[in-house]
Amino acid sequence: MDGVTRIGVSLEPELLKEFDESISSKGYVSRSEAIRDLVRDSLAESEWKNEEEHMVGVIVMVYDHNVTNVGDKLTNIQHDHSGNVNTSIHVHLDHDRCMEILIVEGKLGSLKKLASEITSIKGVLRGRLTMVSPKSGNMHHLGARK
Repeated sequence: MDGVTRIGVSLEPELLKEFDESISSKGYVSRSEAIRDLVRDSLAESEWKNEEEHMVGVIVMVYDHNVTNVGDKLTNIQHDHSGNVNTSIHVHLDHDRCMEILIVEGKLGSLKKLASEITSIKGVLRGRLTMVSPKSGNMHHLGARK
């Protein structure tokens, strides 16, 4: 295995059993891949502390379009942050609810502010920001890779 360094890890039997059950349910094929992802996630966490870090990601929201002016407010916020919003996808979930997905990029602080503005609008039922640093490939809030 070129480019890989082997290390040893000691764990208590019960902790190892819980770890194996957890990674199995997530579809990992090996402990090594699961541990690599844990290390990547830990490194990504530090990127989330630097408000100046350039990030790319998505904001996913579900809202009730019957709430007065919610659509207009969401559109205005997106225009106010046009430097951060690359594109949007709109999905009609049922008669009352819509899902909107924004593909965003920019400084971490700006993306957090944008997500906060969106989720604070009356009528937005759920909202979540998920990001990745384009320079390192570290992911945050994303599932296991198989």
